[in-house]
Amino acid sequence: MAAGGRRGSAERVRERRRAAVRKRVHDKALIEVRGCLRDWDDGRDAAREAKAVAETIIAPEYEGRVLIELLQNAHDTHLASATNGRIEIRLDEDEGEHGTLYVANRGKPFGGKNFKDLCSIALSSKRADAGIGHKGVGFKSVLHLCDAPEIYSVAREGSRGPDGFTFRFARLDDYDALAQEVAPERAGFAGYLKESLLTLKVPVFQEEAPQTVHSFTRRGFVTVIRLPLKSADARSSAGTQMRELMDNSAPFELFLDRLERVRLEWRAAGETRRRTYDRQVEVLHHAHGLKVQQVTLRRRMRLIVVCAKADPHRAREALAASIEKSGMRRDWMALEKKAEVRVAVPVADPLREGRLYTFLPMGEQIAAPVRGFVHAPFFAEMNRRSFNEAVPWNGLLLDTVAETCARAVLATADGRAPVPAGALVDLMCWRSPTALARLTSAFQRLGHGIAQVPFIPVIATASGTRTSLHRAMLWEGKEHATAFTPHAVAASGVTDVLDPQLHSVRLRRLVSLARSVGTRLEPPPERLASWAERLAEAAASAPFDPGWWADFYYDLSQEFPDGSDLTGKRIILTSGSASPAPAGGEGVFFDHESPRGGSLPALPDGLSGRLHFVHEGIAWTGKGRKRRAQGRTWLRTAGLVHEYGADRVLEVVAAALRADGEGGVEDGVHRLRGYPLAHSVGRLPRSRAVDPADHRPGRPR
Repeated sequence: MAAGGRRGSAERVRERRRAAVRKRVHDKALIEVRGCLRDWDDGRDAAREAKAVAETIIAPEYEGRVLIELLQNAHDTHLASATNGRIEIRLDEDEGEHGTLYVANRGKPFGGKNFKDLCSIALSSKRADAGIGHKGVGFKSVLHLCDAPEIYSVAREGSRGPDGFTFRFARLDDYDALAQEVAPERAGFAGYLKESLLTLKVPVFQEEAPQTVHSFTRRGFVTVIRLPLKSADARSSAGTQMRELMDNSAPFELFLDRLERVRLEWRAAGETRRRTYDRQVEVLHHAHGLKVQQVTLRRRMRLIVVCAKADPHRAREALAASIEKSGMRRDWMALEKKAEVRVAVPVADPLREGRLYTFLPMGEQIAAPVRGFVHAPFFAEMNRRSFNEAVPWNGLLLDTVAETCARAVLATADGRAPVPAGALVDLMCWRSPTALARLTSAFQRLGHGIAQVPFIPVIATASGTRTSLHRAMLWEGKEHATAFTPHAVAASGVTDVLDPQLHSVRLRRLVSLARSVGTRLEPPPERLASWAERLAEAAASAPFDPGWWADFYYDLSQEFPDGSDLTGKRIILTSGSASPAPAGGEGVFFDHESPRGGSLPALPDGLSGRLHFVHEGIAWTGKGRKRRAQGRTWLRTAGLVHEYGADRVLEVVAAALRADGEGGVEDGVHRLRGYPLAHSVGRLPRSRAVDPADHRPGRPR
């Protein structure tokens, strides 16, 4: 067959198809008009009641959610197994009197069943498990923005023009011609139609599609919804809804598995804003019914998504109870083995608040139990803004959300799932006592106590080391500390110190969680004091660092202002000793000076273990002189180290002599006079307060 013959044959096929669509669309309109005529003749109000339900009950429920509903419908046109779907939404405020809204998709072409459903009220052919929308009412929300929505579709995939269903819904003036066609002899019938018949039940065939529609189909889109906006208020509402979709606080594309890309375009006053929202999914773990994904969205937003299905036996019971008591349709039983919940938490900074989804974001008036994005096939209100937790099905789904979080945390603790530290904290920190009770019960069902699960990152040489609420200690140190720090304490061998690099918001939430389960993360002062002692002992066995020790004592002065908790702790570095001396001991002195007339003689046996002198090499001066001198002053004023003077030295020597013999005080003093040391000590000055400046290099002593 010649090329011209093939083109002619194809054109005839298109014309026959177009004629069939034209007839089907018009026949549907006539059916509705004739039904309305029977109502008029029989004195019934069936059509008028349907109109009232749509305009006064259904449509108001969806106010402000038109774009969400159209996005949902566009998503559902893609095959359930698809992951490469595409949707484009365009608001052109410069087209038409008040602007025009377009929603285009690359799913399955609009077919006869879709046509029947769209022209009906609450008669969707989709099962509860077939997609997001299945109530058959969401499209009626377009009445908020448009009086006569238009639908254009290709006949089959691969078509490059709108050669399938092309129609709009009736305007009131269309009823004049329809009344004339059905009952030309009935005066007033057109007026009765306008009062009684919902326009969204009366389709009108469109002979031609606008050029914008052709531009969509040439780029591979198969169905285009076109809404000529009806007023300035409608334009403003459409703009508000576009901004909400662009808002990053609740990414609409997160749980739309069938989509690869959504593109938003907003044209006003000759200028166009474009946003492209891609969705990339990487599976990190999938075993034993638990799936962990990393999903990358807009602006490189990375989220850890944990997924699991509800237990089929419990699901069957909850569905049966909900159908019996809560008005749920029986087709919800299709979810018995398919109901999946998902929890998404950020890899980077934590969310201020969470958000509930039923594939798409629900209203903000109902709080998510966790600071994350939580999806489940809830039995929600008509507009999907909220739901009732008391419905058995919704309660089961929330329990499954808790179990999914618990399973992900346990799998990570066992080394099976690679969930980052911050995400683990987000999965555990549920926001209210009631919500936390679900999580606690979930761990119990899995054979674990919530306080014993190791999920909190700690400072350790091995990456990924974690501890539990029962063992964890949260101590961030003082702001300008350089020696007595969490990392230094952990390096000395102290375990279970939380990593202070964790986001501060997550740290605060961990503190609250610990209190909720009956424990505390903040270490008591005596624990901090023991850490200081351990760090001092570790530093004493290392090469001497004169500056570090001065900084160490300054840090302690900030952490323990009065020093009382450190009394008796071995933190004082002394000369000639392998281990630090106890702070506050009677025989702990600052570095001594030689008496006039020569040096002190060697200490007799029994005194060497009782007299300790702060290491003379500690750098109290030089770099950081002010803060280091402050550390020395604190040691003295807190009574942890004494100034070297005759009275205190004699007290220590006398005590040592008494302890060495069996005599009393007088005997001890008598024996003291026999030691050459006593004569040398007697030439020492009395104890006095000494300014650290007295020890500057070169200053006379």
